[in-house]
Amino acid sequence: MAGETLIPGFRFPEVTLSRDPAAQEEALKACAVDPAAWGGLTEPTLWGNDGFRAMSAAGQEIDGYIHVEQRLTLSGTVPLGEAVLFSGETVSNEAVPRGRRIVQRFEVRRADRSLAVVSEHIRLLPDLEKMGAKPSSGSASAPDPVPGTAIARKAMQPQDVVTYSKSVGNEIHFDPEFAARYGYRAPLAQGLMTMTWMVAHLAERLRAAPVAMVVARFKRPVFWDDPLTLVAQDPEDDRQAQLSAVNAEGRVACDLRMEIVASA
Repeated sequence: MAGETLIPGFRFPEVTLSRDPAAQEEALKACAVDPAAWGGLTEPTLWGNDGFRAMSAAGQEIDGYIHVEQRLTLSGTVPLGEAVLFSGETVSNEAVPRGRRIVQRFEVRRADRSLAVVSEHIRLLPDLEKMGAKPSSGSASAPDPVPGTAIARKAMQPQDVVTYSKSVGNEIHFDPEFAARYGYRAPLAQGLMTMTWMVAHLAERLRAAPVAMVVARFKRPVFWDDPLTLVAQDPEDDRQAQLSAVNAEGRVACDLRMEIVASA
């Protein structure tokens, strides 16, 4: 079964699930997010973790996968505790320089089968022979300043990373020796964890938007002890937003773009 899940066209079984309010509160607090930002609604990035759990339930091995991008299309809100139908499929699996790029798409539907959320995972299945730490020449130039205004700061904590990822798995988030095999100095925080923190700053607009798209690109690893600064660029209008999570070296770890496609 595990190999089948990576074949384009593979369908994950549809299941009924609901977001537990206590579990959401725990996950949001681990991300330094006030749960009140989402009121009685499900926080949208956490559907990504439901996708990871669906992969594991189908026998797919997720240890060592590297999340490079997450896309969300939001076309309806879902109250906490409401039962939804959750299903998915493997969209593509193609060779790239460092391994294989895999896209898997999951849908969240209300009881009447109306579509509320599409959550797309884009991940790298790395080739270990092409991974590993790269030697430093010692002459790396200082990064250019990230345009925009700093609006928030947070520091990752190992226990928060474990709390956020404990129901998902992937030893790269928990085990320093496992992370070292891929050339990392420490375990990595989930890309979704950084995204959850960033999206909270757009919660008011996203709750009110009939249709919105959010794309997060995970450009550099965030280690489980990294400090981050959230930088917001001035949008052209309030239907758009561009946020960057910047690490201690001044380099962008995650870029996030939000666009409200339809207004009320």
